[in-house]
Amino acid sequence: QADIHESLEQPLAQRGVAMAALTGDQLIREAAMAALTGDALRQAEDEFTDAFNQNRAVLAGFAKCESALDLACVRDGFHLGMARALRLETYQPVEAHIVRDVGVGAAAAAGLDIFPVSVAAARRAPGWKAMVGEVMQQAALVGSDLAGIWKGLAVGRLEWLTATTATHGLKTTLREALKMDAAAGGGGDILRGDENDAKMVWMYTMASQLPPCRDTAKAWQSAANIADPLQPLEGYRAELWDARRAEWAPLDVAVQAAAERAGTSLDEAWVM
Repeated sequence: QADIHESLEQPLAQRGVAMAALTGDQLIREAAMAALTGDALRQAEDEFTDAFNQNRAVLAGFAKCESALDLACVRDGFHLGMARALRLETYQPVEAHIVRDVGVGAAAAAGLDIFPVSVAAARRAPGWKAMVGEVMQQAALVGSDLAGIWKGLAVGRLEWLTATTATHGLKTTLREALKMDAAAGGGGDILRGDENDAKMVWMYTMASQLPPCRDTAKAWQSAANIADPLQPLEGYRAELWDARRAEWAPLDVAVQAAAERAGTSLDEAWVM
């Protein structure tokens, strides 16, 4: 499973400029591509690639999103940035609306983050839909699939957030138990082996809540004789929780891949 950020950084022309779509209609995309050939198509691809590169940091903001509303803000901020970088005519009235917006000015004067405020103002602009439509048209001209790529990012992030919420109580219990055991031992330091055992329990429970990981979770549930995926400590038998067992490796890989799709890592999520 390639790192999701690496996949975003591949040259767009090489990837078929895999961003943006017109309502997902393949026939429309093919017709749009047919309108450009040779040097004109290469120029359009180069311009779109350059615009995307200018806005890559905005798109990568999905990894910090904590809700569907946050994700929508990043998506629309990306549309806004693409329109600006592509120098689209439809961007001008939207920009003018943002400049005149009282809320944007107040946020800037107060030293607040103006990104979400600017995006909200842009959405209220009379020309917002036309601008987004033109971004999609430009993308379709070079055969991109922005809707598909964004869906992958958003779904991966939302699935991860749902799983971390469902398993947060268990993770807290496991981490507190590790601290108490370490303190009782007199040293105060958590043993790596104990932490790996606890993390293994949490990873399994995460897998049970992540749609792409559920098959591997079911295999481990059977191997470790787990009755309730959200209560894996009930009837816990340490000898069954052996990472060397054949059923563990696929689960480990699947959960790590899910973390990458969400723009994070297991180590980062464990300490959150």
